[in-house]
Amino acid sequence: MPKKGFSEKNIENVKEGPGVYKFFNPRDSLTYVGKTNNLQERLLQHLNEGDIPNVRKFEVKHTESTREAERMEKNIIQRSKPIHNEQQ
Repeated sequence: MPKKGFSEKNIENVKEGPGVYKFFNPRDSLTYVGKTNNLQERLLQHLNEGDIPNVRKFEVKHTESTREAERMEKNIIQRSKPIHNEQQ
């Protein structure tokens, strides 16, 4: 899925279900990767809580299961080392 602006309108177009999401800053650098069993719900939580700073865009990848999402998240974090995933 192409990157979209981080807004409630764009999040509402994301299908519910398990998957991985990526956050990008204004320079288009990957800053955070997460997994969830409900992409739309989790993205809205991040938007409302403002817990990841400087999110300009996001990207999602739907998966068949949360287990698949966990594996995918782990692999992306190991490869990309996003700044807000460093503590993991």
